[in-house]
Amino acid sequence: MTQAGATRAVAWYTISMKFGRIKRMHGRVGGLDKLLDQIIEHCPHVTRIVPGRIKVRRGKTPPSFKVQYPTDAGLKCLFTGTGTVQEVFLICSDGEKTKTWLREAGLVGPE
Repeated sequence: MTQAGATRAVAWYTISMKFGRIKRMHGRVGGLDKLLDQIIEHCPHVTRIVPGRIKVRRGKTPPSFKVQYPTDAGLKCLFTGTGTVQEVFLICSDGEKTKTWLREAGLVGPE
């Protein structure tokens, strides 16, 4: 592949797959997009967000977002919506600073 061809392939991948810094290939539960946009725009430590698996659950609880545990690349979080739970992976430079930022922004409660 020529350099120009490789550049076009990378550009296509970037445009069609990443859509900025939130992976939008997978489905997301209602209300999650606004929260993810706020995190990616304002948190200096988060470089990318990857929404994960959606699970159906019983009950009607208000939407909430919590940090579950640190991973090698950042943090695994859970977004709970009405009747659903979705995994959200925050790829970040510093997990502790990201957790602090999320608490100060009022997006997660105290542990």
